Amino acid sequence: MEDTFENSARKSSTEERRNSSVRKISSERPNRRITLATITSGVIMDTSDLKPQPIGSEENVASEQEAIVARATLTFSRNPDRKISRDATPHIDNYRTQHSLIRPTLPELFNPNGNNQQPVEEEAVEAHHDNRVGDKFGWIEGVLIRNMMSIWGVMLFLRLTWVVGQAGIGETLIIIAISTFITLVTALSMSAISTNGEIGGGGTYFVMSRVLGPEFGGSIGIIFAFANAMDCSLNVVGFSQAVQDMMKEYGGVIIVDGGITDIRIIGTITLIFISAICGLGAKYETKMKDVMFVIMMAAFTNFITGSIMGPSTEAEEARGFIGYSIDLLNENWKPGYTVTAGQMQNFITVFSVYFPASIGILAGANVSGNLKDPNKAIPKGTILAIIICSISYAGVAIICAATVARAATGIVEDLNNGTNLNCTINECNYGLYYDYQAMALVSAFGPLNYVGCFAAALSSALSDFVSCPALLEVIAADKLYPYWMVGFWGKGYGPSNKPFRAFAFTFVLAMAFVLIAELDVIALLISNLFLATFALMNFSTFHVSLIKPIGWRPTFKYYNTWLSLLTGILSIACMMLISLPTAMITIAIVLFFYLVVLYRSPEVNWGSSTQAQTYRAALTSIQQLVHIEEHVKNYRPQILVLTGLPNTRPALVDFAYLICKNNSLMICGNVVEEKLTFEARLKLQQKAYRYLRFTNIKGFCTVADNSDLQTGAAAMLGLAGVGKVKPNILMMGYKNNWSTCDRNSLDQYVLTIHTGFEMHVAVAILRLKEGLDCSEIVADIDQLISQSSDKKVKDKKRKTVDNSVVSVKENIPTIVEPSTESTAVHIEIRPVKVTKKDQKIKNKKVEERIALRDVAGNPLPKSVLNSIVLFQRKQKKDTIDVWWLSDDGGLTLLLPVIINSRSNWSETKLRIFCTASGVHELENEQIGMAMLLSKFRIDYSDLVIITDVDVPPKSKTKKWFDDLIRPLLQSANNEGPQLTAGELEAFQYKTDRYLRLRELLLDHSSDSNLVFMTLPVTRKGAFSAPLYMAWLEALTANMPPFVLVRGNQTSVLTFYS
Repeated sequence: MEDTFENSARKSSTEERRNSSVRKISSERPNRRITLATITSGVIMDTSDLKPQPIGSEENVASEQEAIVARATLTFSRNPDRKISRDATPHIDNYRTQHSLIRPTLPELFNPNGNNQQPVEEEAVEAHHDNRVGDKFGWIEGVLIRNMMSIWGVMLFLRLTWVVGQAGIGETLIIIAISTFITLVTALSMSAISTNGEIGGGGTYFVMSRVLGPEFGGSIGIIFAFANAMDCSLNVVGFSQAVQDMMKEYGGVIIVDGGITDIRIIGTITLIFISAICGLGAKYETKMKDVMFVIMMAAFTNFITGSIMGPSTEAEEARGFIGYSIDLLNENWKPGYTVTAGQMQNFITVFSVYFPASIGILAGANVSGNLKDPNKAIPKGTILAIIICSISYAGVAIICAATVARAATGIVEDLNNGTNLNCTINECNYGLYYDYQAMALVSAFGPLNYVGCFAAALSSALSDFVSCPALLEVIAADKLYPYWMVGFWGKGYGPSNKPFRAFAFTFVLAMAFVLIAELDVIALLISNLFLATFALMNFSTFHVSLIKPIGWRPTFKYYNTWLSLLTGILSIACMMLISLPTAMITIAIVLFFYLVVLYRSPEVNWGSSTQAQTYRAALTSIQQLVHIEEHVKNYRPQILVLTGLPNTRPALVDFAYLICKNNSLMICGNVVEEKLTFEARLKLQQKAYRYLRFTNIKGFCTVADNSDLQTGAAAMLGLAGVGKVKPNILMMGYKNNWSTCDRNSLDQYVLTIHTGFEMHVAVAILRLKEGLDCSEIVADIDQLISQSSDKKVKDKKRKTVDNSVVSVKENIPTIVEPSTESTAVHIEIRPVKVTKKDQKIKNKKVEERIALRDVAGNPLPKSVLNSIVLFQRKQKKDTIDVWWLSDDGGLTLLLPVIINSRSNWSETKLRIFCTASGVHELENEQIGMAMLLSKFRIDYSDLVIITDVDVPPKSKTKKWFDDLIRPLLQSANNEGPQLTAGELEAFQYKTDRYLRLRELLLDHSSDSNLVFMTLPVTRKGAFSAPLYMAWLEALTANMPPFVLVRGNQTSVLTFYS
């Protein structure tokens, strides 16, 4: 009763609050329709009977209601499943590599008009998922048993007893411990990485490539694929040797010679059988491994039982099988290295033979694509398999050392005489030293041991044979290497997409090593390959855990950063100790495949730890620079160049990069009048970066929208860069149409120059005779770049459309252009350096070019090519003239020195021009300037001191200037730039000086390759923009490429060390 009463009271209270809330809303707006929604529950409270309160006129009320209904209709019609809100609850599909349609975009949430972009088709999302049909396995069947059967290979049955005989039980346990340590720490490292996100197919390759990046990942993936094929051949050769021994033991059967030839014949037949089983599918291969696992367990039981039973015949005892003996165990405790196959054995050589016994730890990871839950299966199955197999290896070694002598004659008469263990009288062919089938001797039923050896060898061979094609298939799918190198082998066939070519490649490669038919030789090669794999695996974990990117959150916690590093170093040390030449060859192969990927620079982004390290190193360096006071010796010209879209002013971009290349920061600035949406801004930036990447220019791009030229330039100067890495030079193109443009445009241009000075940065202006802007003449280069890129990667089947591709016909926001002219220019971009990082077309010796055309599609004239590639091509032996008229800190002199140091301009000579007050100071000025240049360590060909700069200009020059400014003096021109006679008269002395400088420039520098001159600076507001531009026109008109530079009056040159 009390609970009922409380629930009733609570319900009544809730209704009263709801009613009071409705009454309050109703009193404020009686006729408004209110809809209250909760996103999680989808509950709607509709008060459609309420009338809205009049606000203004009835038309306003109606329009307001229509707007609300329209927005609601748009929202609900966009996604019928989202009835209440545009928001979506968290869902796993939203966090996959391909975005799904469940989560709305940000514009959909905050934009009342919704998002005009069409959603991605469902097929694009579905294309990401693996459509392969196949069976999935759990951790026991897929990883544990697979790894155990790979570790229990032929080395257990054919070489472990030999290892015990050579190294003794003490050092054998050390060898097992070292191998276990390397493999166990490697497994811990792999477990940490494999639990840091979903794992795709490819196992080891997938893990390392996603952590270390495509260069190391791809190279070690290829190496590991080869290693698996070689390990398959190792087990096949071991199987063949066991079959050969059994044929001799139980019938004396010899096929050809009872030696290597017989092993090759048996191995070939065995490899064909293995390839047939694997070709049927992973299901049959796994089922066969399960059967072999049962046989292995029976073989182990048979071995232990036989050791307890002891020798059953005198023949067994004559062969050295004594049974458990403390004296024998003590005798076999110490090492007893002998000469085997003409080589004196030692700890390292014995370790190299044994180590392949422990390399099967990655068998389960290699087939990660066939596991139900690889994140849980790989750590659990791999670690448990290592522990079980290491214990079993140690147990077998101890049993053999306690029951079998190192050497025995095998002759029963010697046993009766007590000399069967004395090799001085008769030759010893049995015992741990000589009998590779000692385990069969100890076993209760010898043939069962042979069957166990067959099962172990075939099982390991099956795992390796499956792993190699799986690795090749995944590497081929990532397209890191040329198609002919890897992609050809990874092609799938049939509904299950089987890579039959990869199977054929694995068969041929394994067959090549089977024909060697030497177990110890193959083991030596395999040891180096797997140790290299283990080293990089451990280094991967060390690197990512040291960098600690935000996404590094493995669920497996039992790993150690420094232990992984130690194991990686230990693996490399073992490689060197086992065989230095083989280790060098292995490293060379890894380096070769690393350089192939580095050369091709595939367009993949896997969020590797190397990317995180690059960011971290850059951030640390920038933070350190902030606290370091700037020094003149470390001055670097960091340029913000107002290019608009870089492809519209390529010469300006090339000139700025000529200064900044490998030296400093270059930012291409783009000022847009309109306010840009996020999508429009992104398209402009991506278009700019495509051009920079295609032309191999290392720079940055930034966009300032919703502003004029002066405001945008000020914003970029203030916000571009970070810390000390920020622009200190503002570079612009010369405004060729200054005399005909509207007045506001000219004022903005001159104000931008003043803005640079106000923000304490240097200003540089580049002028070419033909102009810089080619946007109105040349067809959009971005479309040609995109087409060229698509041609290079035409083998890639893209499922989604790249939003960054901007077509020629697409409406691009109006861009504020620092200079506009109608001069026709031709652009020919030669990506010579880019081809080193892009796909190389086979047998193509002709240099790749993009032939640009005008907007009508006609070829552009070659006569104007020089104006656009001026700063790309090799310059003839001529001069760079530097008119250092004012001491601006030395920037006017430094920039031409930098350009002269570039390879394309290295043959040009520097000529320095300075001014003197009069003839009487000429000698002093020349001596002082020569001394200054000498202290600056600047090579120059001529030093010219100008003394007559104050001489009045010639009448011809004055007439030219009067004709230039006459249109600006006419009062009828009210919209364009205007000059007044009073202003001209007030600054006549300056005008005469600049006209005189023009005469001197024409006399001395009209044939130069490039001219630098100090940019005139006058007080802001003291004169009009047209007059200032008229002075600049007088200095630069009809001249070679001309650069006006003004430093910020801070020294950029010093003669102190």
